[in-house]
Amino acid sequence: MSILTLGKVISSVSVSGAGDAKSTPEVTEMEKEQELHYRLEDRPSPTETVLLALQWALFMYSINLIYPLVIGDIFQFPPAETTALVQRSTFLVGLGSLLQVMWGHRVPITEGVAAVWFSIFILSYQAGVPAGQSPGAVLQSMEFGLIFAGVLMILLSLGGVLNAIQRLFTPLVIGMALILIALQVSGTFVQGMVGYENGQVRGLVALCSILVVALVTFLSYRGNAYLKNFSALIGLLVGWGLYSLLGLGGTQAAGTVPDRLIYLPQLLAWGAPRVSAAVAVTALICCLVLVANHLASYAAARSVLGQELPAGTIKKGGVCNGISNLLSGLLAGIGTVPIANAAGFVEMTGVGARLPFLLAAVILMLVGLIWPLGQFFTSIPAPVVYAVSFVAFTRMVGIGFTNLLRVRLNQRNLIIIGLTLCISVGLMFVPPAAYAGLPVVFQLVCGNGLLMGIVLVLLLEHLVFRAGR
Repeated sequence: MSILTLGKVISSVSVSGAGDAKSTPEVTEMEKEQELHYRLEDRPSPTETVLLALQWALFMYSINLIYPLVIGDIFQFPPAETTALVQRSTFLVGLGSLLQVMWGHRVPITEGVAAVWFSIFILSYQAGVPAGQSPGAVLQSMEFGLIFAGVLMILLSLGGVLNAIQRLFTPLVIGMALILIALQVSGTFVQGMVGYENGQVRGLVALCSILVVALVTFLSYRGNAYLKNFSALIGLLVGWGLYSLLGLGGTQAAGTVPDRLIYLPQLLAWGAPRVSAAVAVTALICCLVLVANHLASYAAARSVLGQELPAGTIKKGGVCNGISNLLSGLLAGIGTVPIANAAGFVEMTGVGARLPFLLAAVILMLVGLIWPLGQFFTSIPAPVVYAVSFVAFTRMVGIGFTNLLRVRLNQRNLIIIGLTLCISVGLMFVPPAAYAGLPVVFQLVCGNGLLMGIVLVLLLEHLVFRAGR
């Protein structure tokens, strides 16, 4: 496997527990050049740039499409409202990615729907509606949570707090964060790949997904430079054609808004934000998880790109992410975060150039504004989308384990890894109804395995089993 070693990737954050860190051979620039066909500052030909941008746009769209569709289903949106949420989310992901690549972290890491925000939406519904809240009131409280978290992230970034706390995120913490992020959504992806519906798995759909996974994996590992660059795009097109050839039916596309060519996001589409102390506390903890996502994404990017990120990356990236979350609240979207999985996509395709990514962000914004384009992209069969994205997610897990291998696997660290994995993954299997008797804030926190896992590994690493004690 070509999962890359991190070398010095988090040397600046290995203050606490530094005695447990192992020295790791650095990846040379020559080795990186062999891994990446296009590096950060490279400019592919115009034709290749357009094709690579289209591939990026399809990847960015595919990993974010499922979240608004699921939320629309849970909150029982009518088809037109679900489609509007898909369009708003697409626009916000494109805008956030454009802000980041131009003024934020400046590397090809897509801003995408945060799994932790997705979980909070679901848990808020499951805690609020049975208690007598209307779905609309829950959504208004989520608007407040997103706005609150966005402003908080901006202030923390401008105040230099993110730089100050980065040493808390050791290779052990970041490695666990990457693995937990993948585990949090792995069930959804596998169910989507096999066409799981009404308690049944669709055999032909599962077979189609397996073939797509095998094709993309083969091209990304064994293909020549050109095939590797377009492995995801080839997988989508082949899977789409195979899905149609087998007559596997329609896709999970949302409904349409009548008589619209252009869709403009509406300000506070769910109504005025509803202030909630429980949501504010949850948003505060959520910011901690977002910081972990940030640092994990930057670590993964440095590993795959084989170079140091620009000075001020954490501060600028944090400000841009805060703006994205603030806009998500104002435009009734879902919160975003730099997606560490993008590093896996860069490694899979061998394309680390900034220009195609920038163009892809613009394409995604247009898809979110132009209704027919949105309909075209949503016509891609959902199982095919899941299958292609699944391959990139396996790379993210690999990068997470690479982080863990940078620490000594002594009794202390094995206990931290074991406790974090067992407790956080175990919480993912506990039905939300089990927390119904707890205060709302505890329902939101304890019911989120990813959020609890990040908090737990930080406590175990720096308080309970603090190195040197």
